[in-house]
Amino acid sequence: MRTMSASHRWHLRSRVPQAVALWFLLAPSVRAQSVVDFARDIEPLFAQRCVKCHGPARQKGGLRLDRKAAALRGGDDGPVIVAGDRAKSVLIQRVSGVDPEKRMPPTGEPLDAESLRQLGDWIDAGAAWPDETASGAAAAIESDLWSLQPVRKVVPPAVARAEWVRNPVDAFVLAKLESAGLAPAPEADRATLIRRLYFDLLGLPPEPAEIDAFVADPDPRAFEERVDALLESPHYGERWGRHWLDVARFTESQGFEYDRLRDHAWPYRDWVIAAFNDDLPYDRFMQLQIAGDVIEPVTAEGIVATSLLVCGPFDEAGNAQANVTQRQRTREEEMEDLVSVVAQSFLALTVNCARCHAHKFDPIPQEDYYRMRSVFDGVRHGERPRVAPREEQARAEQVAAERDAIAALEAEVAAIEATVRDAIAAQRRAVESSTAPRGADGPAPFARWEFEGDATDALGTLHGTLVDGARIAGGRLLVDGRGAFLQTAALSRDLIEKTLEVWLVLPDVEQGGGAAISVESGDGATFDALVFAEREARRWMAGSNGFRRTREFGGAAEAPGALVHLALVYGADQTIRCYRNGEPYGAAYASPEPLPTYRAGAAHVLLGKRHAAGANVFLAAEIERAALYDRALDAAEVAASFAATGDVPTRAQVVAAMTPSQRRRHAECIAQLEHEATRLEALAVAPPMVYAGRREQPEPAHRLLRGDVTQRAEVVAPGGLSAIAEPAADFALAPDAPEAQRRLALAKWLADPRHPLPARVMVNRLWHHHFGRGIVGTPSDFGVSGERPSHPELLDWLAATFVEGGFSVKAMHRLLLNSASWRQSSDANDAAARLDVENRLVWRHEPRRLEAEAVRDAMLAASGQLNRVLGGPSFRPFDTSSFGSTFYAPVDKLGPEFDRRTVYRMNVNSGKEPLLDVFDCPEPSVKTPARRATTTPLQALSLMNGSFVERQAAALAARATLESGGETTAAIEQAYQRALGRRATPAELDRAAVLARDHGLVSVCWALFNSSEFLHVR
Repeated sequence: MRTMSASHRWHLRSRVPQAVALWFLLAPSVRAQSVVDFARDIEPLFAQRCVKCHGPARQKGGLRLDRKAAALRGGDDGPVIVAGDRAKSVLIQRVSGVDPEKRMPPTGEPLDAESLRQLGDWIDAGAAWPDETASGAAAAIESDLWSLQPVRKVVPPAVARAEWVRNPVDAFVLAKLESAGLAPAPEADRATLIRRLYFDLLGLPPEPAEIDAFVADPDPRAFEERVDALLESPHYGERWGRHWLDVARFTESQGFEYDRLRDHAWPYRDWVIAAFNDDLPYDRFMQLQIAGDVIEPVTAEGIVATSLLVCGPFDEAGNAQANVTQRQRTREEEMEDLVSVVAQSFLALTVNCARCHAHKFDPIPQEDYYRMRSVFDGVRHGERPRVAPREEQARAEQVAAERDAIAALEAEVAAIEATVRDAIAAQRRAVESSTAPRGADGPAPFARWEFEGDATDALGTLHGTLVDGARIAGGRLLVDGRGAFLQTAALSRDLIEKTLEVWLVLPDVEQGGGAAISVESGDGATFDALVFAEREARRWMAGSNGFRRTREFGGAAEAPGALVHLALVYGADQTIRCYRNGEPYGAAYASPEPLPTYRAGAAHVLLGKRHAAGANVFLAAEIERAALYDRALDAAEVAASFAATGDVPTRAQVVAAMTPSQRRRHAECIAQLEHEATRLEALAVAPPMVYAGRREQPEPAHRLLRGDVTQRAEVVAPGGLSAIAEPAADFALAPDAPEAQRRLALAKWLADPRHPLPARVMVNRLWHHHFGRGIVGTPSDFGVSGERPSHPELLDWLAATFVEGGFSVKAMHRLLLNSASWRQSSDANDAAARLDVENRLVWRHEPRRLEAEAVRDAMLAASGQLNRVLGGPSFRPFDTSSFGSTFYAPVDKLGPEFDRRTVYRMNVNSGKEPLLDVFDCPEPSVKTPARRATTTPLQALSLMNGSFVERQAAALAARATLESGGETTAAIEQAYQRALGRRATPAELDRAAVLARDHGLVSVCWALFNSSEFLHVR
């Protein structure tokens, strides 16, 4: 036996204790052991030593040890507990400390031998973990966050100055003030109160007569009655709907680099305004925005309400990438936006922070993020019809019935006409049997469509498909100019030089831009077409993509109702010619660029449609025949083609040749066809659309390790937040649950009156907008990183009252506005300011600057220019241009349409409006629960030099002059009352009179709109 070296002996001695310990841990116990109980022995061990790093607040390495499913699943590197085998359990290896660099816990005292033994015995015995057991440590962490506790309605506290208290709100406020040694401010004067109330509820100033009437009214209930009256004003919904649209990140363009307009986003804005005006209960308000399109009975309003889910930005470029992984990453960003708007709006929790790992501060594990994400996995951006499904189904059935009736009538008309045509042809053959028909058969095309009952190619394989209402009747293809067209199969050979030929009737020659016949590339980016009246009224031209091969022919104007033959010839020498009825049409010209090649298997022919700048343009026509040649016909061949069909009888000739009974039945069918077509037209009008997204059934969702789409972990089922005990967060849904059931379950969970968050969150938002700061100063973050409530008992009392009152928002307005707390003046108090500079204790009414929209609306109201029309499509104070992306150029446009309230301004991402922008109007794509109120030189410059401000000052001056009968002092008084809501002081009158004399009354009004008093509400 070899003798060990000293170094070897030292190495063995240094490893013996660890080796013995490892053997002891990994080998089954050889001595009698007491049975290990999970609840008694293991759960406390996890709670004391593991949950801090592997619990609901944090999950280092993706491992969570406070929940059975998560613990047995393991972490990012796989399972850590192998039931029945401690030797294979990574958890035992880590806590044993065999490898000091990987020992767990990494700091503090290591686990004692008895705890290690119990843990190993528990695993060897099968790692039994009762389903109902939850870690005590997890429960402790969950209960530590105030906002997740059940709402408790306590009795309003007793206060020393009970006479000041108007309702329970004041008792809570006053108790806090008294405990801090502070007193509330005196009540504001009545003129200040009425102006404050109007801006709070309507976002508009009161009329001078309304101020005077309120100030002079001795009735102690005058203020309460004024509150009730304003809550019934339709302008209330405009004001408070705008607050919600800030939270919902409502935008009317896609954002990102393309930023294309959403023409049909505005119905959601109108729905929100109507919801506030109608006092829609807040629980219903939440449910409809989550699942209104599947809550029975489904209505158009319910469909519109779900626009919340998709009214934020949408990355068109990212979703169109060829790389699948990149598209998935774009989708994950989209889903984070959706989850965050729902969670922050209704729960005031930043659930989206748990996308890549457990929330760093709040008890939101990563699983909860993916459970909520799974709820919305079937929601996709896009438009949908703004009608209830049952209404759309009934309409579709009526349309189908009308089309069947029309088809039957058309078939009968075609049969009568075909019989007469055959008779005419036979008669002509008999008379002209000794000579050949004029023009013989004409040149031979390689594709021809004759529409004798169908759209087949009479010569080849380019058979046509009728699209969006195109139909065949009486031997003609009928296209309506609104979307109907025919598209053929792909070309069977490459095409460069060519001739496009068509015989047609134009019922309307005032239309413009549509194509009779066109040939285009597979993607539609390149095309050549015979286009009617795009540049010259009633005249034909050779249309092309971007007008790249286009010049006007200068031919004769077209007349309605005539059957004409047209041929558009593209020669190998780049010459483009047009012929009408066999004769040259205007002047030929050389193409400015080489003719494109239309590839076999990709390009196709269209009748009645062409592309234009990414859109489609359609022609209304009756097409008798069409043909395509793969060569350029010369003038003689075009004339021969026209002559070959010159003897085809017109419909008038056919009718004239009918027998009396045929003519009578033919006329009856035509009259009935016109009647049925009118009914079909009314039914077939496209339903109104809304940008509310599409729905699809998603695949089961996976948790993503570190949020990486390439690292899918276990499947997760749709659900809510596990830290909320009541109502239960587990919806009991399968991972493959129907898409509608997912959102219905979440909507029900949110609206449960036991839920601790939604009512708290909403009453805090109301308090925020009435008092200038929420009881919780972070309205969309009730988590650990947000502010704690300044008046927690008051917040819970308001939330409980809100629920008890049926979630009535207007009732909560009445409660807050009729409190003595809200009626306080804004007087300064140095002692109170030193103690509470942020006024969190509500020792006065905080003076506030008007929001950007209210600044603009107040100017329009004061000047008399405000257009108070409600709802409908947004006005667009910008010009657009499109070069792949949409670009917006702000323009101060004139007219009543542009003098509507600012909430009706089209709210696009790139289209900034300077006046609104400098007064902190937020980015539409960003959730904005609380607006900033900055002070910058740009604000002063915009008020001083902006064309809008100057125009409103002139309008106010004209209005004041008219109302005062032209007397300067009275006009100044009128201007002061309309702009500031008060009369001018004698000193102000003197100064204003001098300014009016030297520079005109417009300068006085301009100065009022530039004043700090106009911009602020006290």
